[in-house]
Amino acid sequence: MLSIAAGGLPRQPPDHYAWAIIHSVRKVAMSRLDYTLLGPCLLAIALDAMGFGLVYPMMSAIFSDPHAGILPADAGTHARNFYLGLGYGVYPLCMFFGSSLMGDLSDRYGRRRILLVCVLGLAAGYAMMAAGAWHASVALLLAGRGLTGLMAGCQGIAQAAITDLSTPDTKAYNMSIMSLAFSAGVIVGPVLGGVTSDRTISPLFDYGTPFVLVAALSLICACWTWASYRDSAAPRGDTRIDPLLPLRIILEAARQRNVALLSVVFFLMQVGYGLYLQTIMLLLQAKFGYTSARLGLFSGVIGICFVFGLLCVVRLMLRVWRVIDIAKTGLLVAGLGQILSALFPHEPVLWALAMVVGCFDMVAYTTMYTAFSDAVSDDRQGWALGVAGSVMAVAWVVTGALTNLLPVFGEIGLLLIGGAGFLLSFAMMAAYGRTRPGARTAVLS
Repeated sequence: MLSIAAGGLPRQPPDHYAWAIIHSVRKVAMSRLDYTLLGPCLLAIALDAMGFGLVYPMMSAIFSDPHAGILPADAGTHARNFYLGLGYGVYPLCMFFGSSLMGDLSDRYGRRRILLVCVLGLAAGYAMMAAGAWHASVALLLAGRGLTGLMAGCQGIAQAAITDLSTPDTKAYNMSIMSLAFSAGVIVGPVLGGVTSDRTISPLFDYGTPFVLVAALSLICACWTWASYRDSAAPRGDTRIDPLLPLRIILEAARQRNVALLSVVFFLMQVGYGLYLQTIMLLLQAKFGYTSARLGLFSGVIGICFVFGLLCVVRLMLRVWRVIDIAKTGLLVAGLGQILSALFPHEPVLWALAMVVGCFDMVAYTTMYTAFSDAVSDDRQGWALGVAGSVMAVAWVVTGALTNLLPVFGEIGLLLIGGAGFLLSFAMMAAYGRTRPGARTAVLS
């Protein structure tokens, strides 16, 4: 019931104010502290990040090891490189179509349902990869890898779900927690994959063990999601499902000059880093006899430097430099680090330069996404970031295919090509910066 104040304006009774305050406090508490709700989403994000890094040290070991059994012991170099390229490339190819498809489905049918589909799909995909490793089936291994790529949209759905649960006051806090979950996955994934696949550490370990562990974590995430998570926003049942959306996004981006130029820069950068990550594993294995455990630890160090670049270096640089200048610096330093890795392939040097490349690749990655955002109006933000995600997926597909050039250029040659990609992207970003003198100087708090 409304009462009328002396001024004639409607006024809520005192008990309504008390209820409103209590409701607001509960909502803030839920958004910030209730990990019964947020926990499944955070675990899904960590699983998605783990799945990307987990496989790189393992794929190079599986297809290069004649005793792995996945390929005949007498299989030639060309055959091994071909399947290694497929193993690298099938994931981003499926992710290219799966991310936008799963996002659309979550808008239409609700976050909870599609998040359950995705994490159960991840569990099935990793189970197939384990079966492929145990039964020496390339088809099962690659099919499972493709399925995990198709289900990689769970990260975007989980992020959207956390955003749905956030208030304006707690959104920044929850976004930071999401970054920490992703960072944890980036660090843990390759270490878990490398260590638990190394028979020299334990006779219980083999190439199928890491896939089983991640499949089990995915099942735990599914059970947790089913039991605890509930949608906070009603699904929009009229959302149009467009499986070809990523292709349409790329074609539309090509017609907008600034976004098209940034897309080329980002493509070259991602090809450069993809070649680094894939080739440095092969170089360490061929030149220094690294086991999958040591490859995993090497990748884990790169993951730690990712986090350091994201949480520390970018924030310090944003205090004094423009976003575009920071992106240029990241591209230049990462490219030089990669070229020096090719020119001085000594073990301690490679470890030290891996830290540099990892840190400044993340610096460039973060600020490139910001540059995409700055290049369009406020009502086109989702589209611009969708362009960046699609370009990245295409770049990693191309990178997987380039593995077949190993017999021609060798590990050193591919590292140099990747470094050249970074430097070319730096030159193009410098040209882009001259056309946008008023770009922002700070974007992160």
